Amino acid sequence: MGMKRYELSNAQWEKIAQLLPGKAGDPGRRGLDNQLFVNACL
Repeated sequence: MGMKRYELSNAQWEKIAQLLPGKAGDPGRRGLDNQLFVNACL
């Protein structure tokens, strides 16, 4: 499946993934798919 216009590429995602809450090791509940959530916001 190809990238849509406003989706982040995997390289772009890797640059910001550790800056967002909800990843493994953060307190509280984890997001199921943070990349999907960010792409939906874009």
